[in-house]
Amino acid sequence: MKFNGVIVVKIEHIEERVQKLRNLLPLTTETLRKDYFLKSGIERTLQVCVEAVIDIAERIIALKNLSPVTTSFAALRKLEELGILLSAEKYRKMVQFRNFIVHRYESVADEELVSVCNDNLKDFDDFIREIQNYESE
Repeated sequence: MKFNGVIVVKIEHIEERVQKLRNLLPLTTETLRKDYFLKSGIERTLQVCVEAVIDIAERIIALKNLSPVTTSFAALRKLEELGILLSAEKYRKMVQFRNFIVHRYESVADEELVSVCNDNLKDFDDFIREIQNYESE
């Protein structure tokens, strides 16, 4: 299946932002505590990246003329059912983290942001790779 420009742009969007986050590594809680705007920027960047992941999933579902799904994670699960993702479960924490940032923004701990940046940015790479592998088939 050849993707349209919307998906390509969203993939590029994720890649650019994840690279900017990688440029901050290794990140420490001390760094975040000293710079409120850095912390806020990291939160927003991660939120936008996960939103783009969800948008890509929903766009593929639409391109396949399938019914829309009711939740963000359901979109990823649908991609798993279609054989596009090996496991939607791998990305469940990504969606949960986005929900946490959006709905419980007052409770986002510095340690959580540091952990995501230092240990989990590769999940975005994995998602993109799975999408691109499917697109090239």
